[in-house]
Amino acid sequence: MGWHRIASFLAYKAVKLGKAVFTINASYTSQECALCGHTHPDNRKSQDKFKCVSCGHIDNADHNASVVIKNRAINLILDSGTLLDDNHLSSSGRRGVRKTTKGVKALFRSTNEASKEMCAT
Repeated sequence: MGWHRIASFLAYKAVKLGKAVFTINASYTSQECALCGHTHPDNRKSQDKFKCVSCGHIDNADHNASVVIKNRAINLILDSGTLLDDNHLSSSGRRGVRKTTKGVKALFRSTNEASKEMCAT
């Protein structure tokens, strides 16, 4: 099965479950240090071992690469202004910071209604 088909199925299932899907550039993830961000071919001399030549971080190469991908996804969300709004991705233009009181108002309303009912009984 091709990557496009896997990505299509993943996107379909994510929408059905109300989840977001992000595409992360995987270039040099096997050579980038998850702790300091230093990227160099010498960081990965063997298939299974990772050792950063800059900070000395040692890890399993696949685990290190997965942490790098996770960090890139977090940075994508934080730095691009991407928001998860209902089941859609949107950009606020303010690095993802948006003032909203919708949830606070709903919580405040339900708390006030509950306290009124308790006082009435």
